[in-house]
Amino acid sequence: MQRENNINLIYIKMRIKQISVFLLIMLCFCTAMNAANRQPVIKNPLKKAPTAIVDGINYRLDEKNQKAKVISGENLYTGDIVIPEKIEYDSVKYYVEEIDDNAFKDCASLSSITIPTTITKIGSGVFKNCTALEEITIPESVKEIKSETFEGCSNLMMIRMHNGITELSQGAFKKCTALESIALPNNLTTLPNNLFQGCSNLKNVRLPGSLSKIGSSVFEECASLEEVDIPNGVKSIGSDAFKNSTMLHRFSSTTSMTELPHGIFEGCTNLKEVQLTTSIRNISSDAFHGCSSLDSIHIPNSVKSMGSSVFEGCSNLRVINIPGAISEIPSKAFKDCSTIADIKLTNSIKSIGSDAFNGCASIVTIEIPTSVKEIGSDAFNNCNSLNTVIMRSGTPCKIKKDSFSKTFMKEGTLLVPNEIPYKADPKSNWAKFRNIEKNTINRRY
Repeated sequence: MQRENNINLIYIKMRIKQISVFLLIMLCFCTAMNAANRQPVIKNPLKKAPTAIVDGINYRLDEKNQKAKVISGENLYTGDIVIPEKIEYDSVKYYVEEIDDNAFKDCASLSSITIPTTITKIGSGVFKNCTALEEITIPESVKEIKSETFEGCSNLMMIRMHNGITELSQGAFKKCTALESIALPNNLTTLPNNLFQGCSNLKNVRLPGSLSKIGSSVFEECASLEEVDIPNGVKSIGSDAFKNSTMLHRFSSTTSMTELPHGIFEGCTNLKEVQLTTSIRNISSDAFHGCSSLDSIHIPNSVKSMGSSVFEGCSNLRVINIPGAISEIPSKAFKDCSTIADIKLTNSIKSIGSDAFNGCASIVTIEIPTSVKEIGSDAFNNCNSLNTVIMRSGTPCKIKKDSFSKTFMKEGTLLVPNEIPYKADPKSNWAKFRNIEKNTINRRY
């Protein structure tokens, strides 16, 4: 009997242990499932700033600081807009201190706007394409005009800016086609890229003496701009700065500039007078491309390099010098300079690029110095008046089969120190010249 009781007791304990293990497993499972399904608790979610419409103007409200920002609305603004210094909404006063990005963008019927002195910030593109806007006054509280602020304001004729403005941003006045005159604030140091690009009626610009940098395309396509006085403190001017400013007729570089950048005067078809200082070291590609009224230019001896197409299409250019530090005549450098009759190549030049003098129809004689080691394709093609080429080196340099026109190779005269090296290899391009003669002409320069 005692034995049976002991067995029953052991069995009961085992069952209790099994049940306990089962319950523990179930508890762990339920806990895991609950954790998986539990949504995270977000404490203090960000609350979107409230908006309000007061007297037809849309605002975003900063309730904590009691400030208001003018914003765009569902409908475009029209007519005459007067922004107040402060507004009242739900019995709370808010000071209006900012105009949001693009707030009045594309408001083509906005005829005028008054900005209070409480405004300290005008965002980017605020008045972009406001085509009816004719004038505007920037309050003294605003220190910066952001990018594209007035871009496309095609009837804007008057912009009143104070001298406290220290920064203008890219394209701020781009395509303001009615703008004729503007005086820039005294403390500006930089004119950003595209600032007046496409201002086709701009005639007068007063640049401050504090200026040190003019960006790219600043005056591009300013077709009425005749001249700009560059302050002497300007150290750099960006590429295409005056590109296609077709009425520009005069330019003088400053003593602080070291380079004329790519395309700076490209397409300036009325440019006639250019004065370069001895600080200039490089004239980049396309700098005077298409300056068809340019008659003469003196390149200072400080210039060490020129870019491709630098004078291409200067169809009235008659007088030009090549500085002694130039080692290469780049491709298309004088292409289609059809009135150049005489050009002196210095003994520092090592190569003449492809199309360098292509279309120089008035050149009669050209002297190639001993320093030249290579002449590129079409370098003297379409030089219809060319009848004599004087080679100063007794060792023929490398030429392409089309470095000279076929007409010249048949009818022109090639004068060389010694005929033998030029005729020695019948397969060489030099051997294709019909008239190779010993030179008896003394050096011209």
